[in-house]
Amino acid sequence: MAGGGVLVPENRVLTCVHVVNAALRRGSDPAPPEPGVTIPLGAPDPSGYRPVTARVIESTWDADRDTTLLRIEAQDGHEYASAWLAARMADVTETRPRDVRLRGYPTGVPEGLLAEARVVGYGGGIPGRAQLNVVDSVVGVEQGFSGCGVQDTADGSVIGIVTTARFDPRHPHRSRVAFMEPLEHIAALRSHLDDPESEEVRRLLSGLRFEEVRTAYDASTRHRGPEPADFDSAWEAFVRLKRYTPGPDHMPCEIAYLARIDKLGLGDSRTLRRYIESRPPGYVPRDALERIYIEPPPAPAGGTLIIAAEPIPGDPDAVPRYTLSHWLDSGDSITNRGSRHITEDTLRETVLEMVVDAEARLPIWDSPAPVGLRLELVLPFPLITQQIAQWRLPGPLSGEEGGRIGASYEIVLHSAERITDRRLAGARRKLRERLYGLTRASEGRVHRIPPRPRSPEEPPLADQLDHPGITLCVLGAPPRDRDGRLQLYHAVEAGLPAIAWLDADTGETRRFHGHMQSVTRCEGRKISHGELSALPRHVHSWRRVNIISGQSGTEGYDPYDINIILDDMSHIQRLLRIGILSTPQ
Repeated sequence: MAGGGVLVPENRVLTCVHVVNAALRRGSDPAPPEPGVTIPLGAPDPSGYRPVTARVIESTWDADRDTTLLRIEAQDGHEYASAWLAARMADVTETRPRDVRLRGYPTGVPEGLLAEARVVGYGGGIPGRAQLNVVDSVVGVEQGFSGCGVQDTADGSVIGIVTTARFDPRHPHRSRVAFMEPLEHIAALRSHLDDPESEEVRRLLSGLRFEEVRTAYDASTRHRGPEPADFDSAWEAFVRLKRYTPGPDHMPCEIAYLARIDKLGLGDSRTLRRYIESRPPGYVPRDALERIYIEPPPAPAGGTLIIAAEPIPGDPDAVPRYTLSHWLDSGDSITNRGSRHITEDTLRETVLEMVVDAEARLPIWDSPAPVGLRLELVLPFPLITQQIAQWRLPGPLSGEEGGRIGASYEIVLHSAERITDRRLAGARRKLRERLYGLTRASEGRVHRIPPRPRSPEEPPLADQLDHPGITLCVLGAPPRDRDGRLQLYHAVEAGLPAIAWLDADTGETRRFHGHMQSVTRCEGRKISHGELSALPRHVHSWRRVNIISGQSGTEGYDPYDINIILDDMSHIQRLLRIGILSTPQ
């Protein structure tokens, strides 16, 4: 048969309709051959190619898209090894062109010719076709390349077959532009394109902030030299790494990245290892993988100060007291820094003392990069609504109050009740469901509570927030007011991952809603997982840019008045596993 094909599961071959017609000298007949008609093929064999025959599987014949499957008439029950099939067009459209190789079989070249090309996106005369730009300076696409597999050079998977080419009249026998039928459009192969291990990894990494896995990323790209890495989630970094060529030890960068995340204990080990082990033979060098697991841990490159307050039972009429505990996560190890008993009035001074102590203990001089500190505060309602970003650190030399901690640190608030209160088990369940839906759909809904009294005609707020697709709620009043406090309670009970509000009057709150609309998508109605997890960082940058010498920018309110609760369950579960937080009794 003049042309190529791809071996797929169940002793079948994917090829083009026009290749079959040419082999049977049927012209351009759109109907499939008679059931008894056989087609001679050369099937791969250790000694070269063995002659076999095949028949068209009539139900797969698609003359419009120029594709069909053949079934090899195997002798003695011989099973041919299938190519690794993959769907990659989503990656091409989301990231950038993909490097591929093509092996065609022009007349007189029985062993075939290899050509290098690049899938640049959708193109061609049929919707869903993909355009291939040949980058090989010697070999182009010519007759005999039809039906040949398009192999992803990054991992060896087959992602489509060549169907047509665009020939220049000046060079009628060789083309630099061809077109591919992506495997996604072959209905009979869709069940073989499922990659459950990849989907599990996507869900896992989408819930991890990039800062948590930066050391794994840096170690996996060390051979490439310094380069920018501005990602919101660990998944975005994984997508980038899949485009890189393997390192000197032939280890694919994304596999090294997952192995190091596994080694750091930052995700479900079974999910990470299932993905690594599911890749085809020869793709993952086992000796290089073993070296990753035994190599020494990387130098710390950042720090997180985790502070959690727990109410102390006592006389309900007495001043509420709390146990304030804190831990320092240096990026290499987590150290328990002890606990203090506080009241609401002494929270501020105690937290600032803990921050100063944590800064002094970060290995800033030994780190190859500037070491920053992130504040994670797990606080109950009476404490979480304080204006924490406004607090000022004491100046060690001047003796006066220094800068506000909101300018110096990224601040993340968590609701202590939602983590530990038995009565909020339903809220935790809803939170997990919403986060799962967010990673599955890639975006969630934004709900804004108008900064005005609720109209009697409006449905109850609990009903409004019960929609499972809502992932961010912007309150219409600060929780220091009765209306704002009820709004916060409803948002926490609804299991919303992110809750934002402004400690300001109605006019400023309205302007804040307008700004939140500008940082989300679809006119402020949707927010992606990456945008959600990046909210604290966005607010931190916003504060530093818009406030100089106490003068606010053009938004009409002070960014230090912004508060965000972000209950990222993947991070909270990590804290639970290592014992920083207690589980509900």
